[in-house]
Amino acid sequence: MDFYQGKVLRLDLSTSTSVVEPLNMEWAERYIGGKGLLLRYLWDEVPPQVDPWAPENPVILMTGPFAGTNVSTSSRLVVGCKSPQTGILNDSYVGGSFAPEMKFAGYDVIIIIGESPEPVVVTIKDDVVSFVPAKPKYWGMRTSEIEQALRDDFDPDAKTLSIGPAGENEILWACLSTDQFHKAGRGGHGALWGHKKLKAVAIRGTGSVSVGDARAFLADLLRIHSEYVLTEDNLWANEEGTPILAQVMSDAGVMPTRNWSSGTFDEVENINSDAFLKIRTRNRACYQCAIGCRQFHEIDGVTGEGPEYETIALCGGNCGIGDISALMKFNELCDQLGLDTISTGSVVGLAMDLTERGIKDFGMRFGETEGYLKAPGLLAAREGLGADLALGVRALAAKYGVPELAMEVKNMELPGYDPRGAFGMSLGYATSDRGGCHMRTYPIADEVVAGTVAPDTLDGKALKIVWGNPAEGMIGENFSAVKFAGIWCDFWAITPEQIAQLLKHVWKHEFSEGEVFRIGERIWNLGRLFNLREGVEPDTIPQKLYSEEGAHTTGASAGRFIGAETFEKALREFYQIRGWDENGVPSEAKLAEVGVDVRL
Repeated sequence: MDFYQGKVLRLDLSTSTSVVEPLNMEWAERYIGGKGLLLRYLWDEVPPQVDPWAPENPVILMTGPFAGTNVSTSSRLVVGCKSPQTGILNDSYVGGSFAPEMKFAGYDVIIIIGESPEPVVVTIKDDVVSFVPAKPKYWGMRTSEIEQALRDDFDPDAKTLSIGPAGENEILWACLSTDQFHKAGRGGHGALWGHKKLKAVAIRGTGSVSVGDARAFLADLLRIHSEYVLTEDNLWANEEGTPILAQVMSDAGVMPTRNWSSGTFDEVENINSDAFLKIRTRNRACYQCAIGCRQFHEIDGVTGEGPEYETIALCGGNCGIGDISALMKFNELCDQLGLDTISTGSVVGLAMDLTERGIKDFGMRFGETEGYLKAPGLLAAREGLGADLALGVRALAAKYGVPELAMEVKNMELPGYDPRGAFGMSLGYATSDRGGCHMRTYPIADEVVAGTVAPDTLDGKALKIVWGNPAEGMIGENFSAVKFAGIWCDFWAITPEQIAQLLKHVWKHEFSEGEVFRIGERIWNLGRLFNLREGVEPDTIPQKLYSEEGAHTTGASAGRFIGAETFEKALREFYQIRGWDENGVPSEAKLAEVGVDVRL
């Protein structure tokens, strides 16, 4: 079978058993792989309205059709479940080499169900699956420790997906970690693994991936790489990476600063790209990737990959931290403990704000590093003040009577783009299918990075949010859905035409750009049905981010506000463009038009 291995491995933690099932190729043709095929499996595998913590709520590991081949940026894995943090779908992506190893072991998908009576590690070598007690040796290990231990004990070439102490203690935004520095970071997959008492999955494959006519595929691939990947447009990812955004976003007044009280960080020059270039030591790449974006830095005894812009924004500016050494240490702690840095930086920034306002003394203030560097350990262990931090920003702000200070959507903490300085992000956050997220659509590319559209209006933005304009760098929700079905990394600004050129090798027929977009629209509507079935919250953002009272008083975005009526008008327009009713429910005609094969 070309590109697909045709096999699903089902692991039942309750009984320590495994079974191999055939991949549903009808679904694969309709939804491709990655995000699309994941959502189709989630629809059938997740019992409607199930408690996210229930043993019946699965965690699904899904590859894309090009994992294990030479297609750059396609080695990514998507992990999915009904999120214990938001109660809706959660798909989180991670690079490295775990997904190719899954394919080499013979599997397109791994479905993990049940709940182990005792902590466990699962090892997989081709068709041999073992359930190994995680205690006393592995339980409690940090992410780098468990990876090294399983290479020593199981196979030196094993690829590991694991949780750290944060996952063991069921922190709602605990990550899954692979290649030490790569995280499936949002929505709480790590927490669900901890609840299931699954410490790690280590996999080793000795097989290969068939691509059919290898000569034709490799010839086309060489052309695509030379024309589209190895170009000057992608050099920024290798040379600087996402820290390049720090100065840009702060200058534009959209970098969350001191718990979202400002969009401009006055110490950004200490943690911008220039500052990180001074401490960069080398680059690495994910499996078979030509871009090589993995930036390594070293300072004051801390060596590690990253941090990315989101970490710089939320753990730096949002906490008032302009000390690059402290930021590197904080990032290292989160990596080792298995904490998502967006949510961690958000809740620490809120705790600092509560301290400064005299509401609750958390022993940490904006810009002070002592309490800041203690926070990840306390949080991951739920010790002392960490028990409060582990609530997340929504519950923490509510506990102390200031819900207006919680910057989240659907209980997922917001990333590093303040919509008061880039209005399109407000609609992107509100309509994201997993809660507060910038990975579904990126209007700020036009509003700030390229500066091709006015940032202080929502006029015409609903159409851009839905469809985007990938040829000009603007990613809409439909296109991101098919891109994540691939699964291609964001650092390759792949176009619908290029996706069509690759998909023709999989399905042996030509794809038009319209068909590529239609696949994405199909996937997006499937995700909406799943969320409606599970009881999704209204599509909105914190009032502070659109009201006149919440406008910034300093910086480039000072005085700007969206207004409730303007926001609601744009949301209605978004629903109309999607073919959904006033409550955001897809019409029967739209579902039939795009080929969604399930119904509420």
